[in-house]
Amino acid sequence: MNENTIAPPSGVKLWLLAFRAYSFPASIIPAIFGAVLAVLFNPGLKFNYIAFSLTVVGSVLAQILSNVVNDIYDFKKGIDKEDKSIGIPHGGSMVISMGLVSSDQMKKAAIIVAILGVFIGIYLYTIAGTMVLFLTLFAILSALLYTASPAALKYKALGDIQVFVSFGMIITLGSYIIQAPLHEFSWMPVLLSIPLGLLIVAILHSNNIRDINFDGKFGVKTLPIIIGEPASRKVYYFLLLGAYAAVLVFALMKFLPYTSLLCFVTLPIALKLCKMVDHFPTSVQERYDYGAKHIMMTAQLNMQFGLTMIIGILAYVLFMR
Repeated sequence: MNENTIAPPSGVKLWLLAFRAYSFPASIIPAIFGAVLAVLFNPGLKFNYIAFSLTVVGSVLAQILSNVVNDIYDFKKGIDKEDKSIGIPHGGSMVISMGLVSSDQMKKAAIIVAILGVFIGIYLYTIAGTMVLFLTLFAILSALLYTASPAALKYKALGDIQVFVSFGMIITLGSYIIQAPLHEFSWMPVLLSIPLGLLIVAILHSNNIRDINFDGKFGVKTLPIIIGEPASRKVYYFLLLGAYAAVLVFALMKFLPYTSLLCFVTLPIALKLCKMVDHFPTSVQERYDYGAKHIMMTAQLNMQFGLTMIIGILAYVLFMR
């Protein structure tokens, strides 16, 4: 984004930028997937569409909260501020660093989002019981502890694990419990969330590869900083290709129907992204722009992979069971 030649967004567009709407599939897809698993494993299930809609909204609110708090604390730490002297461009959603939204406004937005999330959690608790309330509280705490002090998991190379658990396992599990007849915990949705969890972590990992040269200047530890860029590329390969391998294993073990393998139509995109990660530019601005494209394409792959896998499962449920 060139702030000198492009008119800054305002209104809804501004807040969509602040909330990083491009990344919403990372929370929407697991919510849909968990509900679809409930249908798959419980023939004759009476699907609750209101609860499903609120589950999706609540999942997105948890992600917005995480993104907003991340922007607030990264800016406070200096990570997202442009510093031409050491070659650091604007970071995060850029709305704070470019002066489009103040930190106080972002804090107010975080409070409103958290309150809305709590109300949705309480309503879903009346439908599905205590487990959903615990998962709601976990989601809110997870969103705060990602970058908020004193935990600041992102700064301690624990962000990948936190994202995998929160946006992969917890959202899938919560959505499953809300729809399942007895609203009880099950290990199956936790296990089957692994492919989506890997792809969600890949979005963060792509971001951290892009920022490897200046995150460390602020005392931030990420996995790429610890293991280096060459090894980080291999981790990215594992995250993407591991998602496809996991679905294949689950299909062979009959945990998922073979139609779930429809997600393999997106494999060429994954292979293209694996090639792209090998060619991050060294020039700061070029690297940032190239990295931003790679991050968004990884987020799009997460959506494409998830939707095709879900469509495959629904095709089995509706026409082949």
